[in-house]
Amino acid sequence: MTCQPRRRSIATALLALTATVCGGEPIRADGGRLVRVERINGWIVSVFVTPDPPRVGPIDVSVLVQAEASGSVIADADIAVTLTAAGDAEGVTTSAPSSRDQATNKLLQSALLNASSPGDWQGTIDCRVGNAKVEIPFPLQIVAAPPAWTKLALWILWPFAAAAIFVAHRMLGRKRA
Repeated sequence: MTCQPRRRSIATALLALTATVCGGEPIRADGGRLVRVERINGWIVSVFVTPDPPRVGPIDVSVLVQAEASGSVIADADIAVTLTAAGDAEGVTTSAPSSRDQATNKLLQSALLNASSPGDWQGTIDCRVGNAKVEIPFPLQIVAAPPAWTKLALWILWPFAAAAIFVAHRMLGRKRA
């Protein structure tokens, strides 16, 4: 009878190890890494970027505009995001309007842009509320995309995890008999 709790704890540890090793990217309900906060014209404009670090490929730039006095979200802000490459790929530009529809966090407005090369990029947030308009620059360092095989890593590793659980089960069964 004393083997049952031990077997459960070993099985739980193996399950936790499998989940840790084979788990995907953590899910976050935020806009990403905060890259800039600007207080201007009575507003607080916060800029977030996902993934962290920003990689070649799709980049989500999310913006939160708040009234400085009350901290309340300004919902009717019109926001456009532009990324311009510097250095080797100078002159490459990508831009998109932001919206709440594609944002994970509905307090933010999000724009999905595509960075074509690694290196230094300059971002610009064009924000308009009523007749007032501000332009907020922010630097961004884009790193190379991960190798393609990393997307397949879970499919490659799960049979090894299953085999490890099977071997552990067989070893525990032998000790008991």
